[in-house]
Amino acid sequence: MNGKLIQRHFLLELFFSTIVSTSILLGILLYGNLVKHDESLFKAISVSTSSFFYLCSLLIPYALSYALPFGFVLSLLFCYGKWSASNQILALRSLGQGISAWGKPGFILSLLVSLCSLSILLEFGPRNRAKFDQEKSRVAWSNINNLVQQQNEIHFDFGARTNEAGALANFSSVTEKPIRQISLSVGHSVKDYWYNVRITLLGEMNELLRIVNSRIVHVQKSSNGARLLLQLNKVDFESPIDDEANIFVSFEKWDQPLVLDLTKTSSEVNLKRIGFIQLLKESNSGSVQSDKAKVLIHKNLALGCSPFFLCAILLPLSIAKGRKESMANLSIGIFISVCYYASSSFFEEFAYSQDKAFLLWLPNFFCFVLGILMLSKFDYPNR
Repeated sequence: MNGKLIQRHFLLELFFSTIVSTSILLGILLYGNLVKHDESLFKAISVSTSSFFYLCSLLIPYALSYALPFGFVLSLLFCYGKWSASNQILALRSLGQGISAWGKPGFILSLLVSLCSLSILLEFGPRNRAKFDQEKSRVAWSNINNLVQQQNEIHFDFGARTNEAGALANFSSVTEKPIRQISLSVGHSVKDYWYNVRITLLGEMNELLRIVNSRIVHVQKSSNGARLLLQLNKVDFESPIDDEANIFVSFEKWDQPLVLDLTKTSSEVNLKRIGFIQLLKESNSGSVQSDKAKVLIHKNLALGCSPFFLCAILLPLSIAKGRKESMANLSIGIFISVCYYASSSFFEEFAYSQDKAFLLWLPNFFCFVLGILMLSKFDYPNR
């Protein structure tokens, strides 16, 4: 009997089974993510069909990062359990072939799946989630008139940026205190014009700094769609009632347009939305988020390698018993896999609190050690 031919047959069957199970899980996880962002997707459909499908496609890598390793685990349990139940494994053992021979397809495919999972978790998943957030923001602001009619107020949070940045440069001379937020309300809108617009400038403690009223505002968007340009006309500028300055000024037109960023920006980097190289730099930067970056790197590396380590324990488990126990083995294997992936969140919090990122590798370590013991006892039961 040609051992390589049997291994090739096992590998192909396991490969196609992994594709099927991963596709099913991907559909379920993708649907869950689409429901979570249903409001943004409905807005995307109203803009264009291409925007809708583009948003959906950006969620695929994120869903695939969980569907692929778990899909492989299910296929491994199903295929080897089926081969054991149909006595194919028994026939191979009677011909002198040990688990190192017919188990090789499982380990080969587990390495390939681990490499794919690593690339998705460390690079493609985070980058596509960042693109999804940007596209979702762009779609939300694509029909600005509908947005201002649906919401009584729109808030623009500038975080720790100074008054010299972007929109704040227009108001840098009207208040000595730093502006942290602009609140904007619109009476009604007609095409490119807003009427009876009220703009309030808020400080660090959300205190009211200045109030700007404009009866007519000409609205434009920048060429790249990332900024909103508001040309204020017939303007009343005043200070709050409790302000000692007691300012009230009226003029026909504001000299320069008010510039507002439509995309959310923050001085703090979102670690879950950057690629591996940037995440690695952040972990070595010594910043406030460097510890979080280290933990996230180890978490993604450990989860990415999970198919290989789980293969070590699940492969002997799936064929350990006879035909009647095949479904029980499948259930036990699924339970172990679910516990493994659920434990990642626990170990992430524990690793961060103890400042020991290597703790995230403990599930992989236990799976590997127990798997080696089970594999050795399977071929040499008297040990």
